[in-house]
Amino acid sequence: MRIRVVFLGEDPRDPLQLAAADYLARAGRRFDAGLMPLKAGKRGKNADDDKVRLLESEALLAVSEGSTRIALDAGGTLHASSVELARDLEGLIARGKPVSFLIGGATGHHPSLLSSADKTWSLSRLTLAHRLAVLVLAEQLYRAAEIARGGPYHK
Repeated sequence: MRIRVVFLGEDPRDPLQLAAADYLARAGRRFDAGLMPLKAGKRGKNADDDKVRLLESEALLAVSEGSTRIALDAGGTLHASSVELARDLEGLIARGKPVSFLIGGATGHHPSLLSSADKTWSLSRLTLAHRLAVLVLAEQLYRAAEIARGGPYHK
C-alpha cells in the first residue's frame, strides 16, 4: 500500500468508513490506497485523556514507521484547492516512500505526534469529527487521482 489512512476507532459497519473505503478503492492503482483502522484508547470518567492521547499517538507512529507521515490537524497547512493538494501528494509519492495520513481520536493528536510528523495538513479550519475526516480525506485522495489522470470527476 503506497498510501495509508491510519485512524482510530474501527467500525466495519460505519457508513462513513464504508464510503471512505469505496473512495480509496476507486482511487485505483495510481495510489494503491487503503484504510488502516486502529483500536482507540479507553476514555471514561476516570481516564487520563492526555495519557490516552499519548498512547494513541504512539500507536499511530508505530504503524507508520518508514513512511512519510502526514498528521491531519486543524492547525496544519490548508491547501487552497484540490489541485494544490493533488500536486503536493504527487510530489510526496515521487519520493518513493509510502505515505501515511494520521487521523487522531476524538481529542486529537498528542503534541509528540505533531512534532514527529513529516508534515501537518488540515482539511478545514473547522474541527471535524475524526470519522468524518477519514471520509473527507478519502474523497480528496480519489479526487487527486482523478486530477492526476485527467479524469472527469474533478472537472
